[in-house]
This record gives sequence, structure tokens and C-alpha cells, in this order.
Amino acid sequence: MKRLIYALTLLTGTVTAEKTAKVISKARIAVNIPAVGAVAFDCEQITAFEIAGTTRIDGSIAVKRNSVWHIGSDTKAMTATLMAILIEKKILKWETTMSEIFPKLVDDFHPNARKTTITQLLSHTAGLPANPEGAQRMLSRREVTIRGLAQKPSEGFLYSNFGYIIAGAVIEKLLDMTWEKAIQQHLFKPLGIKSVGFGPPKGATAIHGHWKGKPMSHDNPPMYGPAGGLHLSLSDWVLFCQDQIKGHHGNGKLLTQASYQKLHTPIEPNYGLGWGVKVENGHIVQLQHDGSNTMWYARAQLNLIEQKGYLITMNTAEKKAVEWLPKIAKTLVPDPK
Repeated sequence: MKRLIYALTLLTGTVTAEKTAKVISKARIAVNIPAVGAVAFDCEQITAFEIAGTTRIDGSIAVKRNSVWHIGSDTKAMTATLMAILIEKKILKWETTMSEIFPKLVDDFHPNARKTTITQLLSHTAGLPANPEGAQRMLSRREVTIRGLAQKPSEGFLYSNFGYIIAGAVIEKLLDMTWEKAIQQHLFKPLGIKSVGFGPPKGATAIHGHWKGKPMSHDNPPMYGPAGGLHLSLSDWVLFCQDQIKGHHGNGKLLTQASYQKLHTPIEPNYGLGWGVKVENGHIVQLQHDGSNTMWYARAQLNLIEQKGYLITMNTAEKKAVEWLPKIAKTLVPDPK
């Protein structure tokens, strides 16, 4: 019986891979996508892994299984998790305010902004603008924190890279090291993730992003890192996502179950801390987030009930290319019969 089950599992995996490869091929031809990566996984292993295409639209170097992809705002879940690690180390609390973090800068902050909390920064409810604008984009994280918190906060939910940049500045202030070094040391190293880099991938064989059909190797300014400025391999990204699923059920490496569930619980109707959240009948059933710096596109979706998920990456963010994501995803997570 065990042999029969194993054979059926192998057959199912092969059929899924063939469907995924077929849809990816159609997508690349239909809308001129240079390269696509797609991975399905459960808590223990990768169950499907398909890649196709070239590192540049005008080149012939094929993407590889260990190629690294820019994941844009999917970085936010990682920054939020790093913050949770520091909270469990009792370095701060979810409700710690900006005036407590930056006491020497408090006179530069708007009175209402002084009360902004860590939870608000990470849930896009801090009343901050979506992005730093103009010359602010070239400032350090600390400098842009002063500019952002000098403004009177708005009310309600507003998706804000600004909030995550400030979260990065908080981490740097508390640990006296860069966010880049902190996330490597406290998050990636414990999970065995080794392929991470910051900004766009570099090198002769690196995957390029594309803008209006042309290869690009640019990114947002480095200060955007905590909000969406890193790259890594699909296999390494899976390690992070597997830990998020396991942690939700009490088996994570980085945090207590309560902290994972804090990250995954919506603050606003459908957004937690670094994750979009789907709730059904009072239960958190799915996490999802997209990421793009306008030259790449990435999507992560985790099914917390079935304890499985998928990742899809493209080295273009053209609208017609992104419209193929659900079709690719359907082959990775077939409809139940």
C-alpha cells in the first residue's frame, strides 16, 4: 500500500509540473515575459519547482533553480518578523511609541506622531504617507524618520512603505547595526537562508528586472530595504514561508506561536503585520502578499489550514504579465475535487 501511495504521489506531482510548465510557456509567449519562477511547497518539502526563460529579454542565459529574484514588498513580512524577534527578546513592545524609541528627536515630531506605535508602523495604520517624496528619497532611514514623523498623521489604513522604512530605523537604533545586518543575523541565519542580497541582483548571470520591455538593474534607494529591497532564491524564500506556516501552528524556529499569530492577525479588515490576511468563519485561513519595484513582480500565498503554499516570481511587472499569476497559481494549487 505504501508503494502505491508513493507512486500516486509521484504521478500527481508530474502532472502538476507539466501543467505549470505549459501555462508558464503560454504566458511567456503571449505577453513577452523574460523569465518566470514558480514553486509549490508544504511544511516539509518543495512539491513543485518550475523555472523558464532568460535573465534578460535580449539575452540567452537561462535562469536557474538557484537564481535569485527581487521580491519587493514581500520583504515586509520579514521585517515584521524581525521586529517580533526583538519584542520576544524584550528589547521593545508592540505598543512602544516613537517618542520612547527616539527621545532625543521627539521635539522634531508632530505631537500626534509621537504616539505612533510599532504595531501601527507595521499594519499601515500610522497615518504616514505612502512613500517619501522628492529629495527625501535620498536621505538616510533616520533622517527620513524625522521628516515622516514631523507630519500630522492621517487616520485609517494607508499602505505605506514609509512606515516600514521607519521600522527599519527603529531596528537600527535599538541594535546599533544596520537593518541589513540585523535581518541576516537574527532571521536569515537561524533559518539557514544564505542567498539573500540587498537591492537588485548583480553579476553577469544575474536576473534583470524589466521596464517597458528593457532590461534594468535598478532599484529604489537603499533606505527602502525594510519595505521592499532584497533578493533571494526561491528555495530560500520557501524556508521563510514554511517557518511562518509552522510557527502559526506552534512549530516555528524563530518565535513563539503567539508571536506568529500576532503577525498573522488582521489589524484592519484584511491586513496584519507584513501580510494580507484572509479570515473565514473567525479563523485565519490564508496569508498573501505581492511585491514589486515596478521591474519585478512576486507573489507569496500561504494556506494555513492545509499548511502549504506557493511562490511566483517574474522579472517584469507589466500589467498583462501580472494577469497571468492566477492562471499559474491554479496549476500549483489545483481546485479540490
